[in-house]
Amino acid sequence: MSAQLQPPARPEAPAGIVPASLDQQIMAAEIAILAREQRLRLQASRISEQIHQKLPALGAGAASMAGGVVLRRLFRQRRGVADTGGAVSTGTNWLAHLPWAQLSAFIWPLLPLAVRNRFNPKLVAGLMATAVPLAVAHFKVARQAPVTTAPLLDLRRYAGRWYEIARLPLRTEDQCDSDVTATYTLLRGGRVRVVNSCYTRDGVQEEVRGIARATGGDGAKLEVSFAPRALRWLPGSWAPYWVLHVDPDYGAAVVGTPDRKHLWLLSRTPLMDDSQLQRLLLHARAQGFDTTKLMRTPQGLHAS
Repeated sequence: MSAQLQPPARPEAPAGIVPASLDQQIMAAEIAILAREQRLRLQASRISEQIHQKLPALGAGAASMAGGVVLRRLFRQRRGVADTGGAVSTGTNWLAHLPWAQLSAFIWPLLPLAVRNRFNPKLVAGLMATAVPLAVAHFKVARQAPVTTAPLLDLRRYAGRWYEIARLPLRTEDQCDSDVTATYTLLRGGRVRVVNSCYTRDGVQEEVRGIARATGGDGAKLEVSFAPRALRWLPGSWAPYWVLHVDPDYGAAVVGTPDRKHLWLLSRTPLMDDSQLQRLLLHARAQGFDTTKLMRTPQGLHAS
């Protein structure tokens, strides 16, 4: 005869401990829930304080993301201009109006903790506010179309005496007051002898001699050196001299440098009428030169 199954016996409480009643068990559970809620409130409060403390850094992080997008777009535009031959941008320079100081956050979160503890973020922001506009100015110049020269310049026809009608301020010509001329003589081997002459404020005629050589196949890109022959191998002894425009009769010319810092308006005669001068100015402006700073050169004050 099989034994009748019996329900399992309830475990007895340890000796000396009175089993809790149902009400006591419910109260203990409620106390545990309240304690857990209190711990969650304290934890949420600590997280909130940390967020408030790091809120400026988070804002800087958001600014860094925006700055990264801006810099990426800037580099893309510069690369696109280089690929398309340097088309001139006619739009406004929206980069100049951005809060460049916030771009410091683009670098700041990426730095190691030891570096961030050593440097002041305000100092980094100040450096960014100073350096980035300079970079923008550099990119703005890079986005301009490159300077172009006159096609197929005939150096034999270009040789001879030229009178300086106007020029951009030039340190090497500060002593020149009037009657500035340049005489070019074509030599063997395609080189050109250069003789620059002018009168100072004291009425003294000064003269400097140099040599020019072509650097391009069209003959319009030259470089000139006034250094002694033994020193012409030194870096910086040669300076660019580009003929940007020459009239069909070789009676007037526009000469400049590829960085647009130097510009000369030349004529075969000491005087030039306003219509011809305006025409040369149009050629210079079309190349991106700042003609508002041009200095007129007096001619004929010391005619012999």
